[in-house]
Amino acid sequence: MLGPIFVREWLTVPRRTRHYAVRTAYLGFLWVLGLTVWQVFVGWSQATSLADNAHFGLRLFKLIAEVQLAFILFFAAISAASAITQEKDRRTFILLLMTDLRSYEIVLGKLLGSLLQIALLIVGMVPVSFW
Repeated sequence: MLGPIFVREWLTVPRRTRHYAVRTAYLGFLWVLGLTVWQVFVGWSQATSLADNAHFGLRLFKLIAEVQLAFILFFAAISAASAITQEKDRRTFILLLMTDLRSYEIVLGKLLGSLLQIALLIVGMVPVSFW
């Protein structure tokens, strides 16, 4: 349905070492953000009650959601804008136009393929949300 360009991106994006590094850095940043929020609201030296944990969880979820939304909006725009320009820089865009693919298959395949890494970051953040 999405065409061969998206299928190629689906098969190659998760296997790149850059993808592993970005995912690890992103989850590490969220972990450090969580520890910082814990330090601000609770600290290390005092005992916590159930109310303190609930307050911390609410604040952490709100902060992570806002930070994640800002990152995703910024990087999604950059990733989508650079999808076709990378093909033009590698001089493979003309080869794509010479194939039997429809124009919407090329555009949607490159767009959704470029947003695939961002979608995988969102999926990787789900366990952090349940923490």
